[in-house]
Amino acid sequence: MFPVAPKPQDSNQPSDRLMTEKQQEEAEWESINVLLMMHGLKPLSLVKRTDLKDLIIFDKQSSQRMRQNLKLLVEETSRQQNMIQELIETNQQLRNELQLEQSRAANQEQRANDLEQIMESVKSKIGELEDESLNRACHQQNKIKDLQKEQKTLQVKCQHYKKKRTEQQETIASLQMEVCRLKKEEEDRIVTQNRVFAYLCKRVPHTVLDRQ
Repeated sequence: MFPVAPKPQDSNQPSDRLMTEKQQEEAEWESINVLLMMHGLKPLSLVKRTDLKDLIIFDKQSSQRMRQNLKLLVEETSRQQNMIQELIETNQQLRNELQLEQSRAANQEQRANDLEQIMESVKSKIGELEDESLNRACHQQNKIKDLQKEQKTLQVKCQHYKKKRTEQQETIASLQMEVCRLKKEEEDRIVTQNRVFAYLCKRVPHTVLDRQ
């Protein structure tokens, strides 16, 4: 039931002003009803009858305060609903952000795991390369030692052959000198022999020995 404005006590006194105030108050209650229905609440009904047995009558000031209170209550309810809606939207946004961050965290974790696997693979490859490089270095070092040893051996042999060649050259020079000496002696012997032969040829044979 809806409170109505109190009727004038003197019904014989015409009052356009009271009628206007009543219409204005009814219009204000209608606006309150519109506000209530906009928020899903049931409207109040205006009662126009003279039987006041089942009615509670408010004075004009109380009726105005009631309208103000209802309006404030509806506005507060609307504000709270807006706040609740904002909270719902904010919570949904936070859920979405949380889901996004969880997805990003999962992706980052997966990427970290992938990078860790790659790093382990790289470390393993580096270890293999280091071992291979170490083995190659050891092999090269051994080869260098062998080559140095061979070089020393060749140097010793070279010095030996140089010495032997020098000795051979000295022997050849000595033999050449000996050949020259023998050749000269042979030439001198031939010259002497020719002289003796020529001398003998000039002699007249007188004895049997000379003929022989």
